[in-house]
Amino acid sequence: MTKIITIITDCDNTLLPDAPSLLLKDNGINPQEFWDKISDMVKDKWDPPIAWMTELVNLMKDGKIKQNTNEKLKEFGTSIDVYPGAATFIDEMNETIGKELDVKIEGYVVSSGIESIMKGAKISQSFTDIFGGSLYEQNGVISGIKSSVTFTEKTKFIFAINKGISLQIREKPYDVNNFIDYSERRVPFENMIYLGDGPSDIPCFSMIQQKGGHSIAIDSADDWSKEWEYELRNREMKAFKPDYRQNSELRKELESLISAD
Repeated sequence: MTKIITIITDCDNTLLPDAPSLLLKDNGINPQEFWDKISDMVKDKWDPPIAWMTELVNLMKDGKIKQNTNEKLKEFGTSIDVYPGAATFIDEMNETIGKELDVKIEGYVVSSGIESIMKGAKISQSFTDIFGGSLYEQNGVISGIKSSVTFTEKTKFIFAINKGISLQIREKPYDVNNFIDYSERRVPFENMIYLGDGPSDIPCFSMIQQKGGHSIAIDSADDWSKEWEYELRNREMKAFKPDYRQNSELRKELESLISAD
């Protein structure tokens, strides 16, 4: 039976630039002013993903964001330039190291971002599935939040991939709690590699590393926050620029981990 290796990644600032900020810019809205407002909301005890998604929906309702349907958001996703090699590295590695080692490499995105935008982006062509927050429509336009992916919510999708139930997790979220013996789980944690760029990825970093998998930090910004740098040092994690092309340092690291497994 062919061994399965999963590469699970965050999206914004890991596979592509921050999509919500690009959406704001496309509509003439200053991203810094927007995120400053979100910071104030978080201080007022809002959950971060709920806060910024709520504000985006309000801007759509006010006519300040023209992409006011999921189809328009998906179309906007097609315009985003992803990081070098991000759209093709899963397929390329399956054709090279995957065939060489007789392993199947699957890619999954688990992100707090907007799922419809990510599914429109070029990365969707080679990833098995993309999990993110979703917005619902009423009378043909976006009216509110259907689901959000918080920091620890990301681990739900990791367990779904581990148990082999990722295809049903949206319609049957409680199935993630079903007992499945470790010997019968589709993808053991030690066969997982998680990539992320910031503090929201720390629960996944910690869980996968504790269970024998691997975590890689992606440095997409010129200057990381001191808090993030401190967390990386504590976890003794390697950090790489988001270059997924063949012979890049990140690609070499991924291939090395797959070979070692």
